[in-house]
Order: sequence, then structure tokens, then C-alpha cells
Amino acid sequence: MTSDRKIAANRRNAKKSTGPRTETGRRRSRLNALRHGLAVAIGSQPAFSEDIERLARALVGGGPANEFARQAAEAEIELLRIRKVRASQFNAIAGNPDAPPQAYAELAENLAKLERYERRAFSRRKRALHVLAR
Repeated sequence: MTSDRKIAANRRNAKKSTGPRTETGRRRSRLNALRHGLAVAIGSQPAFSEDIERLARALVGGGPANEFARQAAEAEIELLRIRKVRASQFNAIAGNPDAPPQAYAELAENLAKLERYERRAFSRRKRALHVLAR
């Protein structure tokens, strides 16, 4: 059980972290999720619906796909999309012998940001496959 002292500390910290306060900060953070398009749910994009359905049917052995098969298929396609973005960013820097040293630091930062999306997709895929395996 969480102590009263810990709860009070959590509440104090939560009040501090309210996001950007200035208009400039708000404008800058407003577009963060749209920078590479990975924050958009892949299931809501019609371009991927046929691939998702095909992979979901393959996961259940060719029969009609259920909700968990679709979730696993969406997560797998999301992982492929993330890996494609990662590879293109890596190749843009590593494939350029004239790249300045700070480009490698920016690459490391960008790859770390992509890791968040990859972890989330791995987790969704694992959870869906676990239910399918039952």
C-alpha cells in the first residue's frame, strides 16, 4: 500500500509537470506526434487494411480473422513500418561519408525516440499473440 507521504509527493510532482506553458512551447510540441507519422494508429489507415486482414487470416490458419489476430497483425505491420523509418534515418547518416559528427548525435536521439513506438508495438503484438495461443 502506498504511504500518504508518497501520495502527497506524487501529487506535488504532477502539479509541476503540466506540459509547455508558453505559446512557443505549445506550438512546438503540438506537431511532435505528426513529425514521422508513427503516432497515428495503423488500423485507421485504409492503405494498410488489406495487409492487416491478410496477415490476420494467416495468423488464424486461413479462417476468418478475429479481433486478436487483427491486433497482432496491426502491431506486426507497425513494427515493419518503424523499422523502415529507422533504416532510412540510419542510411541517411551512415551512408554519407561527409556527415558531420553532430549528425550522429542527432541520429542517436532520433533512434531513441523511435524506440518508444517500437516497445509499444512489441507489447501489443505480444499481448494479442498470447490470447490467440490459448
